[in-house]
Amino acid sequence: MELLFNLSGEHPELPKAEIFAVLEGEGIPYRICSENKENRILILDVDTQNPSFIERLAMTKKAGEFIGISKNLNELAQKLYERMSEGTFSVESESQTTRERLGEEIWKLGFTVDLLNPNSRILCFKDNQKGYSIAIETPVERDFSDRKPQNRPYFHPTSINPKIARVLVNLARVKRDNAVLDPFCGTGGILIEAGLMGIQFFGSDIDEKMVDGCVRNLEHYGLKGEITKGNAMELTPEGKFDAIVTDPPYGRSSFMTERNTKKFYEDFLFSASKILDSGKYLVMILPDSSELEAKGFEIKEKYSLYVHKSLTRKIFVLRRK
Repeated sequence: MELLFNLSGEHPELPKAEIFAVLEGEGIPYRICSENKENRILILDVDTQNPSFIERLAMTKKAGEFIGISKNLNELAQKLYERMSEGTFSVESESQTTRERLGEEIWKLGFTVDLLNPNSRILCFKDNQKGYSIAIETPVERDFSDRKPQNRPYFHPTSINPKIARVLVNLARVKRDNAVLDPFCGTGGILIEAGLMGIQFFGSDIDEKMVDGCVRNLEHYGLKGEITKGNAMELTPEGKFDAIVTDPPYGRSSFMTERNTKKFYEDFLFSASKILDSGKYLVMILPDSSELEAKGFEIKEKYSLYVHKSLTRKIFVLRRK
């Protein structure tokens, strides 16, 4: 089926990279049909009739079944008529005029407008050259604002933003029932997002207070996992995990100083390399100034992520050789 994705403008690369990583992790073949970078519209032909993977995406604003593109709204309404279930509908577009015009064409075909709880929500995006791109929305509810770190039972100022935490998990190419490890689990932000996507999760932290806080936060969202006190430099056992996704605790750990940061990362990568099978992924977010000598790993992707005016981070996506 063909799917339309309205990408977030938060980052020039991550929204598309996240989609491709999720499809790869879920084992769903795809091809790019078209891309409108100006309007941030991506249309893919995906080899599945179940688009539920869309619910995982953090940096996609809207998505749905692609119906067609045309300068003729009546023509698009006819195509919608062939694909829509009977009942009510609404139209979403940046242009009120477009909403009204397309809505009228659909109404003429026997459907009823319902702006609050429609059976079908129609997405309409205008392309100045090709016309209008139309899709039937696949609803996505992620509630990131409800999961802000300050809303959890246990808070620490180093807690990662839930949207970024979900992106990190998705970049690791894991699917439901895979096992993810966060060996610097802190307050559990990464594990919460993994658990809510149906992914098995395991966490550890050298700070016992963080372990206790992480467990409390997971329970707050009805999640249970194996969370233990442990040293990320001594990871075991081999083959148990499908991916490692983590936010190393630079700046909050007693054994982290500017002088030993490079060695810290090298030692951690060596430890991680002992428990991941070839082809498995390690995703980590570090200070923007960080560079890695990723022995045992191949750096597949690297993204600079602006957080706020005084903080930029760097995401590394590594694959075990």
